[in-house]
Formats: sequence, C-alpha cells, structure tokens
Amino acid sequence: MSRPAARTAGSRAVVLTCLAVTVLDGIDLLMFGAVMPVLIQNKEWGITAVEAGFIGSLSLFGMMLGAMLAGYLTDIVGRRPIVLACVASFSIFTALCAVATNLQMFGAFRLLAGLGFGGALPTVIALTMEYVRIERRQFYNGVIQTGFPIGGAIISVIAIFVIPAFGWHSLFAAAGIIGIALFVVAYRNLPESLAFLVARGRHEEAQALAERYDLGRSAESAVALQAAPPAAEGRRRSALRTLFVPGFRLATVLFPLISFFGLLVSYGMNTWIPQILRSTGYDLGSALTFLLAFNIGSAIGMVVLTGLADRFGSRKVISTGFVLGALAVATLTLGPAQGVVFALVLLIGFCASSQTAVYGFAGIYYPAASRGTVLGLCTGLGRLGGVVGPIMVGLIMATSAGATGAFWAFAAVGVAASVLVAAVPRSGLADRRAEPRPVAEPGTSETPATA
Repeated sequence: MSRPAARTAGSRAVVLTCLAVTVLDGIDLLMFGAVMPVLIQNKEWGITAVEAGFIGSLSLFGMMLGAMLAGYLTDIVGRRPIVLACVASFSIFTALCAVATNLQMFGAFRLLAGLGFGGALPTVIALTMEYVRIERRQFYNGVIQTGFPIGGAIISVIAIFVIPAFGWHSLFAAAGIIGIALFVVAYRNLPESLAFLVARGRHEEAQALAERYDLGRSAESAVALQAAPPAAEGRRRSALRTLFVPGFRLATVLFPLISFFGLLVSYGMNTWIPQILRSTGYDLGSALTFLLAFNIGSAIGMVVLTGLADRFGSRKVISTGFVLGALAVATLTLGPAQGVVFALVLLIGFCASSQTAVYGFAGIYYPAASRGTVLGLCTGLGRLGGVVGPIMVGLIMATSAGATGAFWAFAAVGVAASVLVAAVPRSGLADRRAEPRPVAEPGTSETPATA
C-alpha cells in the first residue's frame, strides 16, 4: 500500500471506529426499551410500569452527567483514554445487568453504564474533527452520528431472535460482548488528540501523527502545531475558562440550550408519534410506519444536513432545518391525508437531524483544546431535553389540547431553537472553509468569523 493510501486508510479507520462507538450508544439507548415489555409481562422482581419508567430514565440521567464530566476530562487527560474508558464501562456494567439479582442492583448497573458511557459522543465528535479534512468536518460529524439509528436497528433485530430463545438476560450479555470487541478495535485504531498532545508539550508525537494521517494541510493541525513556546504555557487558559471569555461567553450558554430543544423534539417525537397519530384515527400499523418514516428521515438528515453545513455554513443550514421542521409539524394539525402525513413525518425526522449539525457547529466554533468540554455540555444538557420531551408531551396529551396541542408545542420548540442558533455570536475561531492562519485570542479583531 502506498504512503498516501495508508494515510487515507488511517483516517478512515478513525472515522469508522468512532462510528462504531456511536452504534454502541444507539444500542444502549434502545436496549432497555426492547426488554421492558418482557420484564413487565413476567413481573421480574415484581417490577411495575412506574418502576420500569424510572429504570429507563436512570441510564439517560447517567449519560447526561457522564457527558458533562467526560467532556471536561477529555481536554485534561486526552480523548483516547476517555473513549476507551467509556467503552469499557459500558461493556462491564451492561454485562453485569445480565446477572443482576434484584431490581435495585439492575438499576444501579444501568445508571453506572450510562454514567461511564455518557462521554462517548462528545469525545468521538471532537476526535473525528481532528482527523478529517477541515472542509468536511461537519459531514463526518453527521456520518458518525448515523450510528444511533444503526445501533437501534441492530439491537431491535437481535432482540427479536435472542430474547425468545435465551431470555432477556442474554441481550445484555450480548451487548457486553459487542462492547468488549469494540474496545479491542478502539484500542488499536484510535490515536490521541493533536491539540491535547501539543497542549502537553508533546510536539514530536503530534507532528508524527499529523504526518501519519496526512494532516499537514489541515487548518486544525496547522494551528495545533504552531503552539506557544513552553515559556507561555502557564499563561494559556484552561479549557473550561476559555468557554466563558469574551467572544465565547454567550455561545457557551446558547449551544446547550439549542441542544436541549433539539433533543426535546427528537426524543419526544420518537416516543409519542405512534400514540399521537393513533389518537387522531390511524391504526397501530400505520402509526408504527410513521415512526419508521421519522427515523429514516432522521438518518438521511444526519448526513445531508451536515454536508450542506460544510458547503453553506452551519448557522444557515441549522436555522433553516429547525424552521422547516416546525412548519411541517404545524401542518399536521390540519389533518392531511395519510400519504401526506407520511411525507411530513419523513421531513420532520430529516429536519430534527439539525441537532446533529449543532454538535458540529459547536465543535468548529471553539478552539480544539476546549472542544471536548463544550461538546460535553451540549450532549449532557441535550440529553436532559431528551428526558423532558416525552414527559412534556405526556402532560399535553392528558389535557383537552391532545394531539393538536402536542404538535403546536413541537413547532414552538423548533422555532425557538432556530432563533437561538441565529443568536450565536459571529466570533468563533474557525470557519469550515477557512485557510490555515494564526488564531487570535477571542474577542480580538483577528478572530475569524464562524460559519
């Protein structure tokens, strides 16, 4: 294999490994939902529907805390150790769920699995952005996040065959084995962050990686390898402090709020679409078809919208996506024909993937040394929106507003997210099409504009 081909293969291995990690995240998110009906039907440990709902929220709560903690730690100890620790945590505690002897132990293992694995998404996004061409960072951000629907599809298929034959315990055992296999792959394929190495004075290692992965022309690596001399090390701000200096302060508040609203819509729609549409007169089969349409649209949108963000700018694409999604949801209140509803739900899923581009926007807005921290805040608080979304819709559906009220609530949230995206200050550090150039301190006249 020629040297350029080897370099390309190395970058491809990084992207595919990060994709595999998000596939594992998708498996974790939907795995308990796959076994919940069996647990309730068999009255395992005397579990009730209320207790099942609580157990289901424990993993999401753990992921929220884990994302914020790991996002901060990844800028201190490095990206590679955090990814490996996340995968190891998932594998160990998910496998232990298979041997839990009571509901309290099972819930504790689910919480610990979520807490450990919560940092996987912000870390792999940050790592991927350093090992792909700068003008394609948003696109590859979308590619790796298609792992969520892929993981959901994988665990759904596995559950169909494994649970009836071997019981629900085997599903957690199988997921743990998948995690162990991925740990081995990640250990072999994932390099350390260039920005982290430079920040720690390990310039030779960073230079070697930049050459190995053919990153010499990348703006990201060019900036990283033009690091300050050792005498200036003590003056550089910490990753967390950087988020609150002039030029970043408002954006640091806005990005987590945008993620909160974006995932509120995604999780709320995924949870309630079948029931909402059944309440408006569709049969169960049609309602489940609409859920499939939402997820197909979402998977397509992850790749298409992030690719468009690379070409036309993150701000424009994300704002437009949220507004179009809000209009599509509002149109559902008119009670259109079934074929039109299918097309609208497909479009809503597509536009809901604007949230995927939000992570990419945040990633290119901040310097690489702070990227893990801000992505941890975005994904952590975003998952809180994922918890609130289904609850909010449930409360609305219990009132006289019903399905119409739920649709209008989703539309309002989409518009609010679009407004917040537009409000992000144009003072970030890197434009996705910018040529390599020195980076000034935030707030100065030399700071490049964002997308």
